[in-house]
Amino acid sequence: MLSDAGMFFRFAAGLGRFLRSPLTEQDCRAIVAQSLEDRERNFLRLMRRAVYGYPESPYLGLLRWAGIEYGDLERMVLADGVESALARLYDAGVSVELDQFKGRRPIERPGLFIEVRPESFDNPVLSRDFEVESGGSTGPRRRMKIDFDLLVYDAACRYFHFAAAGAAGRPLGIWRGVPPDSSGLKHGLIAAKLGRPMERWFSPVPVRWDLTGLPFAALTTYAVRASRLYGNPIPPPEHVPLDDGAPVARWLAEKVRAGTPAVLSAAANNAVWAAIAAKEAGLDIGGTVFRVGGEPFTDAKARLVAELGVRTFSGWSMSETGPLAGACGRREVVDEVHLFRGKIAVLERPKRLADGETVLDVLYLTTLLPSTPKIMLNLDSGDYGVLGRRRCGCLLEELGFPDHLHTIRNYEKLTAGGIQFVGSEIMELVEEVLPRAFGGHPADY
Repeated sequence: MLSDAGMFFRFAAGLGRFLRSPLTEQDCRAIVAQSLEDRERNFLRLMRRAVYGYPESPYLGLLRWAGIEYGDLERMVLADGVESALARLYDAGVSVELDQFKGRRPIERPGLFIEVRPESFDNPVLSRDFEVESGGSTGPRRRMKIDFDLLVYDAACRYFHFAAAGAAGRPLGIWRGVPPDSSGLKHGLIAAKLGRPMERWFSPVPVRWDLTGLPFAALTTYAVRASRLYGNPIPPPEHVPLDDGAPVARWLAEKVRAGTPAVLSAAANNAVWAAIAAKEAGLDIGGTVFRVGGEPFTDAKARLVAELGVRTFSGWSMSETGPLAGACGRREVVDEVHLFRGKIAVLERPKRLADGETVLDVLYLTTLLPSTPKIMLNLDSGDYGVLGRRRCGCLLEELGFPDHLHTIRNYEKLTAGGIQFVGSEIMELVEEVLPRAFGGHPADY
């Protein structure tokens, strides 16, 4: 994580600059508006510097195989926009599979063979203020560079994400991991940048001070202590295992009794465990709001927490990018979100799987901001969903985020006892069929 002393000093210097000036609502509006105004310019700048200007980029090999030079791409974008240009690239064979992005297999086309590693897709022009690791949900953990500029943009989006969901100004707690898991620390930094610090940080794993964990523990401790100097402290993490949500439930109940119901940000299943713990202990957490993500947030999960008077809103993110979408303030589907289109461009394309099944709406992602840690160019994310536009009139649409996405699932299959299930079938089985037949909650299965 901290490969040398220089890395630590860059983190320390960057952290001071980052925390010194919290963002106002006006700042956040300006940041979002600028990213939308500069959308095409940012994309072309990233492509020019990090792909065409970087001979080792696997995307450069793909683009040249397709006969597309930078001037060609620039003309496409300026004539018809980013998505139209990406569609033409996709049709020309310029796309990357998730297994290739993870470094599991090479990129191959007729007459083209490119060996890749996870690091092959790192942004070569990123300043790298610090490094974290991916969640490892689809394979081994991988180190990723993080730039404080990206966290500034994410903080601006977070401000309106929470405001649109009616969750702004509430006490905030999270149930997310400590470094090397990136999620908890980034949540703390973003909350501090907005001048609305977290009140509690529950972590499913403990801070480790052994030889392997020492660099991560040092980084966490430094961030917690340094944040106090700027008046928006990051709370020290408290170890709360996933099989014991009682401490989280008790804190939520305390905030309800005090008349200040909280927001809990957690992976969808973790949020369900907190609700189950509250129910089993007879604790009143009515009025609490859960911000959920990480796994599909389904109708079954929503019904379970709604029984306790808990309201929910969703986000969509990847370890490699951070937040990509925020909850619609006037949603029609439980996990409906608006794409942060200053940060990401998305194509929806059909994909034929190895067994012959076709998924119609696979999401192909392209990163737009120069501060992104990973370069994505028509990357098959493994996710699929319903992408479209409708007039909802919520705050995020007003800001310039008109694209709606919902029913987000993953097409990767699970095999059990020789039987294969697609993601949607598994979700229905474990969250609807099994609890109905045998009792218990969706999280039990």
